[in-house]
Amino acid sequence: MSNKFSSIVGNNPEIVKIKEMIPKLSRSCETVLLKGEKGTGKELIAKVIQHKSIRKENPFVKVNCSALTNEMSENELLGRNAQAIKDLSQRKKGIFSVADTGTLFLYEIGQLPPAYQAELLLFLKENDISKILTNAEKKIDVRVIASTSADLESLVKKRTFLKKLYNRLNVISIIIPPLRYRLEDIPFLSDYFSDKYCDELGKTHYRLSHKIKSTFFSYHWPGNVMELENLVKGAVALGNENNLLNQLNKKTKINEYTHNFAELADINKHMQDSGGLPLKDICREIHAQAEQKLMKQALDRTNWNRKKAAVMLNISYKSMLNKIKEYNIT
Repeated sequence: MSNKFSSIVGNNPEIVKIKEMIPKLSRSCETVLLKGEKGTGKELIAKVIQHKSIRKENPFVKVNCSALTNEMSENELLGRNAQAIKDLSQRKKGIFSVADTGTLFLYEIGQLPPAYQAELLLFLKENDISKILTNAEKKIDVRVIASTSADLESLVKKRTFLKKLYNRLNVISIIIPPLRYRLEDIPFLSDYFSDKYCDELGKTHYRLSHKIKSTFFSYHWPGNVMELENLVKGAVALGNENNLLNQLNKKTKINEYTHNFAELADINKHMQDSGGLPLKDICREIHAQAEQKLMKQALDRTNWNRKKAAVMLNISYKSMLNKIKEYNIT
């Protein structure tokens, strides 16, 4: 495995805690559950755990749990037809057999179909396929690391995820914070990705400006570290950041709107309280509430500098004053 998996970038306190846990986890063979939003770096952490362990020269097998379906053959994990594995030459083997002596990374474990949940639970309980399959030639040694962006406890309550399996997986869990909660790491991550893609794309040394990095701090980052990586990669590939800046400004404005819109009261409540109002009138009310929230946020961010808030929202100063009066924003 290359050196890019040898460390995790960032000095955020939660990231530092994760870094400190890695050596202990690498010396262990216990199952690990990685929790966090999509794009936070769960796969990287799984690879770092393996890279620092005695298994580092052995297979690291990633299985996309959403690629497994109940219609596939039984014993997909234990015995045959591993359709979720990209390497066609390995598909005649069971997934655990392919990962023997290494690490099995179960990506988005919350999407694992019920039949495979039962198989996985059986393996984690016995930890020996030879005890489960009578035709197994030898004991298979696999370290299981699972990741999820879903709330597994909610899935357990809905009875779509086995409680016993969740309990087995959740013995050692790591919660990875979203990028919006570790903004102090953005400069380090930006420089890291810049160096990485300069090297991969054969570009000369390239650094993002302070202006663009400052813009990064005001963005919500719904795609987390993965989104930042893709944006930096694009800037390095083009050799300038003008397109990136325009793209990010547009993303920021759309994100500010949708983020606040999502926090509005449930649409069902609006329908119930509308007293039979037409849909267009209900939508007008929801739009007004979203606009009011955005304006209040802009004013708070600019310490009630109405001119700066107007620039932030891309409206005229006069419109800003009229809206403040109209909505009685204080």
